[in-house]
Amino acid sequence: MSNILTKIVQHTKKARTVNKSYYFIVLWLLFTGQAQASSCFDGHTLEPNFIALATDSNSSLASWYQKVFALETVKEFAFPDGSVTGKLMRKGEFVVEIFARKKIFDKADYQSLSSAEHWRGVMKFGFYTDAKLSKLKQCLISKGIKAGRIYHDENLKVDLLQILDPENNILEVIQRRTN
Repeated sequence: MSNILTKIVQHTKKARTVNKSYYFIVLWLLFTGQAQASSCFDGHTLEPNFIALATDSNSSLASWYQKVFALETVKEFAFPDGSVTGKLMRKGEFVVEIFARKKIFDKADYQSLSSAEHWRGVMKFGFYTDAKLSKLKQCLISKGIKAGRIYHDENLKVDLLQILDPENNILEVIQRRTN
């Protein structure tokens, strides 16, 4: 009987050690950021570009871009008068800057019957990547990101995947054709 009790005690000690190790690893992953959700762009090249967007001060647009494109924060800033805060982020030479303004106008507030294509200015922004667009589209959709059609442009010899950010800015992810 004492032999059985000894084995039970040894097994219990071993289980506690495994549990402690397991909890330590989980805590380490959480606190070091190693357990963060991966980006669909991990392991893919984003060619050099610079995008700057304006949004309102309550927006989470900077967080969205940072998460979707696996961007690191370069700096956070504020205008001296406090009217704007911002975040500059990058992955290599792919740079996104978000300006969060206290006062900003929404086009829909002034022309509710018109759509974005009826306004002057930038309609969409495109950037090149080496990611396979069909796989990228599946990954983005699985993460709740609005990814639309893949257009095969015969004139440019590229494929384009249209995605929308949370504020309905249109981005086109471009893949060169190899054939």
